[in-house]
Amino acid sequence: MVPFDSGLRNKAGAGVENIGISNSACDDPDNQCVNVTMYSLDTYINKFIPKDMPINYLSVDVEGWDYNVLMGGQQHALERVHYLEFEYNWIGPWKDQSLKDLIELLDTKFGFTCYFAGFDETIWRITGCWLDHYNVHTWSNVACVNRNYDEVYDIAYDMERMYKATIEKGNDGLRDFEHRKQVATNPNV
Repeated sequence: MVPFDSGLRNKAGAGVENIGISNSACDDPDNQCVNVTMYSLDTYINKFIPKDMPINYLSVDVEGWDYNVLMGGQQHALERVHYLEFEYNWIGPWKDQSLKDLIELLDTKFGFTCYFAGFDETIWRITGCWLDHYNVHTWSNVACVNRNYDEVYDIAYDMERMYKATIEKGNDGLRDFEHRKQVATNPNV
C-alpha cells in the first residue's frame, strides 16, 4: 500500500499534474489521501490481463517512476507489449537513472525501437542513435514499437519514415518550447 493524493482538494475531483508518490501531498495533514494498492507491472498484468492476450498499447506516466515500473515488467509484461510510451524527466528516481540503459534493455531483450516524440510530426530515434546529450534529464515522451510483432509492422514503418522525414527537415525540424507555445496561441507562426 502507498498513500496517494485523493484529488478531493481539487474542485474537479481530479488529480494534480506532477503529484505522485515521490512528491506526495500526503505529508500535509490537511490533504485527503487514500491508501492505494501498489503492484509491479508484472504482478498487475498477471492478475488482471489474460495470459494469452497481447498488450497492444502500454502508457506509463507515473511522475518519475517510469523506469521502475518498466523494470517491474521484465518477467512477463514487456514481452507482450506491441507499443509503449513513457515519460522521461528529472522527477523522483528518474533523476538518478539512465535512459541509455533502459533503451538498450528494451532493444536487446524485448525488441523495441524507441523514439523521442516531438511536435509537428517530428520524432527522433533513440535506439541505435544514442547521443550523449540525451543524458540530460528533461521533460519528454518516449514512444517505442516492438519489432517482434507483425501486427505493428505498419506502425514501425511509419515511425521510421517520420524519423527520416524529421532528419530531412534539418533545423526546421527543431522546435523549442517557446515555438510550441507560440503555435498554441497563434497557429500561423
